[in-house]
Amino acid sequence: MKNSNKYIIQLKDDSKSSIRKTEKDLSIKFTSSAELSSDVRAQDVLGSGNGLFLKNLGLAIVEDYEVAKLHSVTTAASNPIIYWEEDRVFNPVVELDLISEMKDQMLGLSNKLGELEAFIKENKKTIVDKNFTWGLAAIGMGLNNFTGKGVDICILDTGFYAKHPDFKDRNISGKSFVFGEKWDVDAHGHGTHCTGTAAGFISTKDKKRYGVASEANIAIAKVLSDSGSGSTSAIIDAIDNSLEKGHKVLSMSLGSPVQIGEKPSPIFEQVGRKALEQNSLIIAAAGNDSNRPSLPRPVSSPANAESIMSVAALDEALKVARFSNGGINASNGGLVDISAPGVNVYSSSSKNAGNGDLYKTMSGTSMATPHVAGLAALYWEAFPNLSAEGIWLKLEKRAKQLPNQLLRDVGQGLAQII
Repeated sequence: MKNSNKYIIQLKDDSKSSIRKTEKDLSIKFTSSAELSSDVRAQDVLGSGNGLFLKNLGLAIVEDYEVAKLHSVTTAASNPIIYWEEDRVFNPVVELDLISEMKDQMLGLSNKLGELEAFIKENKKTIVDKNFTWGLAAIGMGLNNFTGKGVDICILDTGFYAKHPDFKDRNISGKSFVFGEKWDVDAHGHGTHCTGTAAGFISTKDKKRYGVASEANIAIAKVLSDSGSGSTSAIIDAIDNSLEKGHKVLSMSLGSPVQIGEKPSPIFEQVGRKALEQNSLIIAAAGNDSNRPSLPRPVSSPANAESIMSVAALDEALKVARFSNGGINASNGGLVDISAPGVNVYSSSSKNAGNGDLYKTMSGTSMATPHVAGLAALYWEAFPNLSAEGIWLKLEKRAKQLPNQLLRDVGQGLAQII
């Protein structure tokens, strides 16, 4: 009996001989991702007897395959397959259960803002502007002349509301990797919010500045459905496409929980490594599975891969957010690399989602991640000759250390402007 699920296959190498040997052993024919057009996704070519080889990642996707046959092939001598795993479910990493907590936080909001202002004045690195979101003030946008101009940021999420008035003159492209759903509608709203933080600018409603890289080129990859779920196969298909187009920064506010002691997926470790080799930086959310202080949880997949930059969330007092995951699995990978504002973050939203508002305040490591993605674009504008690894190292080096916070929880500290 065949399994209807998809499987991701990691090959020993991406040579023609390895691909042909795998095709022969599995009785399957691979289509290269190089043959896919802007409108064709992996799902369109997958089927019985046909798989997809992602040429930029060295990975393959197969569907409706007998698990027993995969087992027999991977245990055979001279086997080119070194690892395979079943397609995994991913979701937006936004905190959905913060309503009561946020009400409590509002009571002490003035105190938290006072702490933030004192922190900023002490370090003399930014200007508190009443028209900045607290997150932009915290990362130091007040003293910055960079805009991310010319740098491509790809947001892998639920899509984007392309008719948003704040983006009418922006360079935006997109592709959907979700069957039957368009990238430029975003009936969920999560993707539009993350895009706004990474690469938006000023709200036409109240003139509030909420976006980091206001002149970056925006690419949208819809990998999560309107209901908020996606799969490994869709995500790596989108990453392969993004690398093909040469996008510099890939922002992924999505995740799948892992267990204590669980090792990172070799699939995403290879994905992150291939991206770095092609001078692209993948930045991903650490996840929202914790209930601090009593129960911190491990960094989610794919952020737990060493070659993918993991971002934790901070609240307005610059403390690790209650829900933000930590480096519990540090011995097996799964470190937090850096942290950014992730509680009560104001940004753009979609008319097609929820109450149909153009703006929304949300919380989650999802909100922290695009702050860092936007900063990466600013860094690349400032240092165009740096490699992806060089940008990563510079982001960590210039991060603000946070007193009395564990490296396990906040990584190198609060991401800062150049």
